[in-house]
Order: sequence, then C-alpha cells, then structure tokens
Amino acid sequence: MKDVVVDLAVLTAREDRLSALLVRLPGSHWALPSIVVGGTATLEAAALDALEEQTGVSGVTLEQLYTFDRGGGRGVGVAYLALIAAERHPLAPGRGVVEVRWFPLADLPALDADAAEVLAYGHQRLRAKAAYAPIAFQLLPEAFTLGDLQSVYEAVLGRGLDTRNFRRDVLGAGVVEPVGRLREEGPGRPARLYRFTGGEFQVLARERRIARAIRHRGDGGAEW
Repeated sequence: MKDVVVDLAVLTAREDRLSALLVRLPGSHWALPSIVVGGTATLEAAALDALEEQTGVSGVTLEQLYTFDRGGGRGVGVAYLALIAAERHPLAPGRGVVEVRWFPLADLPALDADAAEVLAYGHQRLRAKAAYAPIAFQLLPEAFTLGDLQSVYEAVLGRGLDTRNFRRDVLGAGVVEPVGRLREEGPGRPARLYRFTGGEFQVLARERRIARAIRHRGDGGAEW
C-alpha cells in the first residue's frame, strides 16, 4: 500500500506580495510543511498537527486542493491550502526543522517538483476564489485600512485595481465597519481602520457589471 503524504501550501500577503511558508530541513533543503499519514488519523487532522508541530502555526482553516501521485513513486500526495495573516501567527521551528520562513512566491528557493506544483496550484485556486469570495480578509490582521485590503487583492490578482471603484464596492457590500480608530504610522495622512463583519464581496463585481452591460447592448437586449 502506498504512503499518503500531506503537503501544505500556506499563503499570506506581506509587503504587497503573496508569500508562502516554507521549512528548512537539515541539509539546507527547503520544503512545504508536510507529513506522512498513517494509523487512524484523518488527513486534515494530521495536516493541522504537522503544521503546528513544524512551524508553530495553529488555529487555521484548511481547504483540500487535489490528490496526486508523488514523483519517483513516493506514494500518494494530498495538497491542502491555508490562508493566514502572518501577523497573527508567530513562527517557531519544531523538532527536525532548522528554520521556518516566509518567501515571496516570485522569489522562492529551490523546491522539488511536487512542492512547486502544489504552490502553483494553490496560487491559482486563490486567484480564482478572489473573484467571488472575500478571501483577502483571511490574509489581513484583525484591523486594516482599505488600502491594505486593496493591496492584498492586487497581490492575489497580479494587477492593479481602481481605488475609487474598489472602495465604493467594498463599502457598498457592507462587509467592513470602522473600528473607531486611525492608523497613525506610515507616510501620508492617518487612515481609518476597519474590520471584517462577514458577508459576500466580489472584488471583480464592477468588471462583471460592465461585461454584462456590454453583452446586453450587443445582443439587442438579451443576456447571454
């Protein structure tokens, strides 16, 4: 029977860039947090335990991405995705781990092919979810500015967003509320801080409205 190995793509937004959590193993080998699952443990429970033991990160939500045959006949792999705010989770290398560190997705160290594929798939999944789910709030601290929120979505989507329209759509969706204080540090004027209140937000809502309007006009009044 083949071994089942769980690999974790843990992503955050730092300095306006998406970053992945990697562990350095003895021999200066960088890898994803992972574990060989045996016994009666469920895959998700084993993944959460491994993440905490290897990196110090706990209390997160996992999404299963896909199952694959690991290269070199090394068993079956199951990939999970976790989205976290780095500020909420101090890192602590566990037994057998030399170092835990965030790396920008655009500047990763050498990884084996399976790990690189898991990260690429996780990024693709995150970008797709950004169109219809409020995923950016999982990548932010509890209090954030609207500029912080926009920067996260721009990092995920890989392109800029119109600030005026973005802020109008966020506030119009009713998914944030002021926390009653300002962020004083940093350049420029103090910025109002918000928190997530729940609900749905589509970052591409405006683009979708425009596309529907264009189809409506071009079709003589009928939607596609």
